[in-house]
Amino acid sequence: MTDAEQRVACFEMFNTFWQDAADRGIPFDTIGTMSISAALFALVAAHGQETTAEFVRDLVEIIRTGEFNLPTATH
Repeated sequence: MTDAEQRVACFEMFNTFWQDAADRGIPFDTIGTMSISAALFALVAAHGQETTAEFVRDLVEIIRTGEFNLPTATH
């Protein structure tokens, strides 16, 4: 699979997991916190503490600029 295909497949699997966990009654904020923690453990294991810390530091500005905001419905 290409990198793009891997990302799409992973995104689809993650969405399935997320929905299954929510269907079992696990709150979205708990799923989100667990997902972020798991991702950080994996990034530190693969790239080390400093690289992961730089990545997270860069995320601060990305979050503040609204890249992760969901569009709101206007009915």
